Amino acid sequence: MDEKRIKILRDEAPFKAILSLSIPTIIAMQVQVFYNLTDTFFVGRLNDPFQVAAVSVAFPMFMILMSFSGIFGFGAASYISRLLGKKDYLMAKKTSSTAFYTCIATSIAVTLISLIFISPILHLIGVTPETHGYAHGYLAIIFAGSIIIMLNFLLTLMLRSEGAVKVAMYGMFIGTGINIVLDPIFIQVLGYGVKGAAIATLIGQGVGLLYYFDFYRKKKSMVSLHWEYISLRSDIILEILKVGIPASSYNIMLSIANTIGNYVAAGYNDLILAAYGINRRIFSMAMMTLTGLAEGSQPIIGYSYGARKIDRMNKVIKTSISLAAGISFFFVGFFYLFAGKMIQIFINNEEVISYGIQIMRAMIISLPLMAIQFLIRVTFQALGKGKPAFMLALARDIFYIPALFALNKYFGFSGFVYAQPFAHVFTFLLAIVLYNTIRGKITEEHREWEIKNNLASTEVATSTIGKSN
Repeated sequence: MDEKRIKILRDEAPFKAILSLSIPTIIAMQVQVFYNLTDTFFVGRLNDPFQVAAVSVAFPMFMILMSFSGIFGFGAASYISRLLGKKDYLMAKKTSSTAFYTCIATSIAVTLISLIFISPILHLIGVTPETHGYAHGYLAIIFAGSIIIMLNFLLTLMLRSEGAVKVAMYGMFIGTGINIVLDPIFIQVLGYGVKGAAIATLIGQGVGLLYYFDFYRKKKSMVSLHWEYISLRSDIILEILKVGIPASSYNIMLSIANTIGNYVAAGYNDLILAAYGINRRIFSMAMMTLTGLAEGSQPIIGYSYGARKIDRMNKVIKTSISLAAGISFFFVGFFYLFAGKMIQIFINNEEVISYGIQIMRAMIISLPLMAIQFLIRVTFQALGKGKPAFMLALARDIFYIPALFALNKYFGFSGFVYAQPFAHVFTFLLAIVLYNTIRGKITEEHREWEIKNNLASTEVATSTIGKSN
């Protein structure tokens, strides 16, 4: 048992504990951004907008693969943190092992289905005739390596759930470093283009996955991947699914929304599609930073809730929200000032840069609201509150997709770019309402638990006195 990691979850002052777990996670998240940006950068060096558009339009499918893995990763991570808070270490091992082997089975099914139906998938995500060949080549390789992508993401989440954030960070460093080295070799030197980007990504993630396996093999983890701990107990499966499905629903819905956004952008031209895709990659710098903060806070929130330390839990949530707001305002200023320069890094095309600046300056309007509602949703996951987490996962796209089509129809390109901030205003308001409701219920639950605990202590004391008399 790693007492240092437990001490951070249990005893460290909230601000310091959040930083201890969030900074390595944020760094790891930025490494994930490099995974995304590296492919776009080196493909962009070919100065072919159609290949850039192909990578952009295929990227949501990469995220959907991670979302399938997240069903088990997010669900297991939440439950593991709460079990560690309760000191139920055997159940934590059963949860991790069950999630791992279930994810393997799912990844095999996903690989077969995605390869069989790759042509209809390309049609659904709005691939144009000019980008079809490039997108097909890229996705065929990514789909073939689904098991690597999915297991890598699963173990990253489970490592963070027990406070092993540095291990997760090092694994992503290794994978990204290899990806960065191999990208120019496969894309440009060997002339594979977008196919080379996919090959480099899979090799990098595969080596990172081997690093994670070595950590578990050496039994440095508080949980286990050994098959002997697999359990089909209904309570374990339900705990994984009730958090994992809402958490992954958010990523799946986000990928669907991005796919629909690609479709609408392609209705204008491939230059706007390229600008839209590059902006999503750049914007992910902010989103991954906020994700790192939230996922660094999640184990502390879950542990505190499991250990019945509600005051500590509330302090962690408030501190995290304050940090999220500050980070988001920083990125608003940064993106507003340097949008054009950043887009130019990836492609030196004046029209793409012009469209990209307009898209970016619209996207950043609602970033502070996104930051807070995102942290609230992750808090629901940490607490095992599946229903409100699911509501927030769906809400953004329930507001966004109708707004996208309506605003695009009546206001053209301006409507297209401002549909996202429009949707986030309403999602934020819903998040605040749900958070206040859940906070009230948790306070009431804790009050009832304290009353029962005090009564039980009184009865034990009375019984002891009676026996001594």
